[in-house]
Amino acid sequence: MSIVDGPLFILSYVATGLLLLALLAPRPGVRWPVRRFLPVAVGSALVGAAAGTLLTWLLSDVWDVFGVSLTWVVRIADAVAFAGFAIVLANLISTRLWRAITALVAAALTAWCLFLTINVDFGQYPTVGDALGTTYQDPITPPGVSEGLTALDEWTPPADLPAQGIAGLVEIPAVAAQFEPREAAIYLPPAALTDDPPALPVVIALSGQPGTPTDVFSAGGVAEMMDGIAARNDGLAPIVVVPDQLGDPSNNPMCVDGPFGDSATYLTVDVVDWIRDNLPASADRDAWTIAGFSQGGTCAIQLGAGHPDLFGSIVDVSGEIAPSLGSMQTTIERGFGGDIDAYEAATPIELLRAGAPFTDTVAYFFAGEHDAKYSAFMRAVSAQADDAGMTVTAETSPGTAHDWNTARYGFRTAFDALCERWGITR
Repeated sequence: MSIVDGPLFILSYVATGLLLLALLAPRPGVRWPVRRFLPVAVGSALVGAAAGTLLTWLLSDVWDVFGVSLTWVVRIADAVAFAGFAIVLANLISTRLWRAITALVAAALTAWCLFLTINVDFGQYPTVGDALGTTYQDPITPPGVSEGLTALDEWTPPADLPAQGIAGLVEIPAVAAQFEPREAAIYLPPAALTDDPPALPVVIALSGQPGTPTDVFSAGGVAEMMDGIAARNDGLAPIVVVPDQLGDPSNNPMCVDGPFGDSATYLTVDVVDWIRDNLPASADRDAWTIAGFSQGGTCAIQLGAGHPDLFGSIVDVSGEIAPSLGSMQTTIERGFGGDIDAYEAATPIELLRAGAPFTDTVAYFFAGEHDAKYSAFMRAVSAQADDAGMTVTAETSPGTAHDWNTARYGFRTAFDALCERWGITR
């Protein structure tokens, strides 16, 4: 059931609005005179709205709790919600039981509508199942690899070709790396589910931090995107593997080998080896893409620039200009043992300089139109990628900020454009 549109979404706002309007009505039979209650309730709402506005400003612009500036949609929603909470409080003073119960129900619905509004703005949970974490949780058995995979241009779809691919969870163990990953999420296109699959392109995609691998499918919509590509191309689409580059949602190993684990080795050795051993993957580096959103976008350009032998294409959506644990000093001390040279060598710009010239790498960069901070990062890193010889596309996502709406725009745009390079256009 959708929580970004549809009946549940609309009814939630209607019910909340009606309850709050009811709570503004005069209250007979209480110590406050009827004529005084409405001014008190309205005044409380104005104080609540001011408090919500102040709190949002402090969290976003003064303390920078989220690392990005909150949008005006969130700021207005916070002000309206806090106004609703203040109306509820005014109705809990010297009131009858039925009105107190109504006020508490209104408070719960106001909180729910605030969540819905922020969720639409950020694009995190399209459905109830996504919010509850119950989607894309089925285990998948890898199909294995047969000898002599058929080339894409020689493959003929069988009569029993599935209409859609499948997505779920697999274990990708750390072998070479000192790292403890969570389960990975994978998508297998219809062609991979046949008895004689071809050698398919591969996308290694990475979520942000905090996050889980399934975010790329639930919030990023990548499985549906790939099903759309497959529907247009006789069941052909990339295999998508979303490994866990974090180990824990609260950790940020920054896709390097360091105090938080050998994230880089895990992604570029263990994950790559597992894909080659368990999935019908192409051996051509032009068919391999590294992609990611936010912290995952930073990792994508780090790993793509650092391992051009593995990845022919890079998709960096809202990535940072450098790996970060907060301030630069904190990052260097905690993540690199105080070694500033090691820190600088791990930044995308230095990796691009060190690896230049990149003679056959395609790179896509995206940031939200309303995300000034990460748009500036995108311009700086994409310019360096262009200087380093990559074929670069840099775009802003219309009307979005640092959110999964931007990620969906970037992934869809890049993947559609890469179909020809992957060799799956029919």
